[in-house]
Amino acid sequence: MRRFVTGLAIAVFACALAGGQSGDDKLSFEVASVRPSGPASIRNFSGGPGTRDPERFTATRAEFNDLLATAYGMDFGQIAGPGWISSDYYDVNIKVPPGATKDQFKKMLQALLVERFHLSVHHQIKVFPVYELVIAKNGPKLKLSKEASGPAAQFPGPFSSDPEGFPVIPEGQANLACAYDGSGIGHWTARRQTMAALARSLTAPMAAGRRVIDKTGLDGKYDFKLYYDTGAGRSGAAPHDNDTVPTIEQALQQQLGLKLLDAKVSLDTIVVDHAERIPTAN
Repeated sequence: MRRFVTGLAIAVFACALAGGQSGDDKLSFEVASVRPSGPASIRNFSGGPGTRDPERFTATRAEFNDLLATAYGMDFGQIAGPGWISSDYYDVNIKVPPGATKDQFKKMLQALLVERFHLSVHHQIKVFPVYELVIAKNGPKLKLSKEASGPAAQFPGPFSSDPEGFPVIPEGQANLACAYDGSGIGHWTARRQTMAALARSLTAPMAAGRRVIDKTGLDGKYDFKLYYDTGAGRSGAAPHDNDTVPTIEQALQQQLGLKLLDAKVSLDTIVVDHAERIPTAN
């Protein structure tokens, strides 16, 4: 992953808004502002269906790639197009119709990109090398969250750290937070997290952002900690010389009872055929 995020994934693949219209297709945003970002804007994403602010979606300093990934439910590696889609920035402010689902939101965002950027795409199936996250031989070592049956607010941070260097997430909150010290040791704290969320977060430290897919079959929400040697200090220091600090693969097995397997999967991808760099007026 090019950006380290805590728990974000979308899994709907689509590529065109053509043909007959269903009831969902007729939905549209009540208000939608899209404009190039100013030089002083700060990168931020918030709101939308499934969040604490379901009727408002805001993205500031978002690459066009970000908007495509959200609208089409794909990772960045599944999107191809001209270079500017990962270098030009936009601010988006959307009022979402009450009760809109995540899938409806994506369809409406696709339509907005077509309307404002004159977007056209086509899709291709490609084979990607991935890792599958599975249960290790002796079974999982995971603590089921005590609050798994009730609602939990997403705690955005910033996080303090405990004496061992692990981020502290308040009781009753949900997140997967990561901290790294100067010698290259990563400390993760998870509260009320699914195995799918763990798999998504593991994509970042794996080589070349190789995607990790949850194949554990575990559908609960868990609290856990994970620490491992990242292989190099955050400032370019040499690999950590303490043999007692495990690699991430070793840490998964020793601390969580999970392991990674090499695999290949066929995934839908989109190719941008045309898009205007400057959106039409609001």
